[in-house]
Amino acid sequence: MMNRIVTLFVVFALFGCDDSQIQIRFDQQSEYERVLVIDKSDKRYLRFGKPNSANESVISLSDPRAVPTEYIRIAALGPMLTPNPNRALMIGLGGGTYTTLLKRHFPNLHIDAVEIDPVVVEAAKNFFGVQEDERFKIHVADGAKFVKETQNIYDLVFIDAYSGKGIPQALSGPSFFDAVKAITSAEGVVVLNLFNHHGRDSTLIRLFKNRFPHTACIRSSDHLNLVLFGKSSDMPARDNLIAATQKFSAATDLSFDLEKIAKKLVMKCEV
Repeated sequence: MMNRIVTLFVVFALFGCDDSQIQIRFDQQSEYERVLVIDKSDKRYLRFGKPNSANESVISLSDPRAVPTEYIRIAALGPMLTPNPNRALMIGLGGGTYTTLLKRHFPNLHIDAVEIDPVVVEAAKNFFGVQEDERFKIHVADGAKFVKETQNIYDLVFIDAYSGKGIPQALSGPSFFDAVKAITSAEGVVVLNLFNHHGRDSTLIRLFKNRFPHTACIRSSDHLNLVLFGKSSDMPARDNLIAATQKFSAATDLSFDLEKIAKKLVMKCEV
């Protein structure tokens, strides 16, 4: 609700740098955590917990087509790994940057986004341009429960359910990944974002690979994100994948080089 939005033009200096002044556009404590929207220069950030915490979502204020977050650009390979995707599921909305990307470039794709925190949904709609329509629906619900109860089958599932405290336990256990596998189509792909991994999520990765034995991965250039792609069926051959990204980029106004990302994909990912 707009009357609950805190539009404080409070300036904080972060990390002691002269150029790191920020404006807090939204600051609200939800049932789950403190949710903040912060403007800094040309960027708008969604953060949890405190103003200088890690970025959950980022957009450019001057260029709505831009995709500033590297792991979101990497995750854009997901639709290239499954033939003619019809339905996608996003677990964890954040600022909606991934769903916005899918809506813009895949006009025939039906998208469900599941977000447990209504305050995050409020921030996404009011500050990140997220809009529901006939093919994009936001479900304010527990992601684990939604996956177990939905009757839909998805060609693309993106799991990006970090809170300020990490991945919730309900979204990282065996029963959750069993349920994800059950709602993924035979040739569908599941994308899992791991933040600040560095070997600490080895059990979760084993669970993922046991359910989706055909895996590939890319680590972000800052080494903070590991994006896993998993399928029950074979991954596309590398040459076919690169050709598909070339064709897709030529037919769309994609703001980044998806072919270059595809060339970084490590097949038979060992992490």
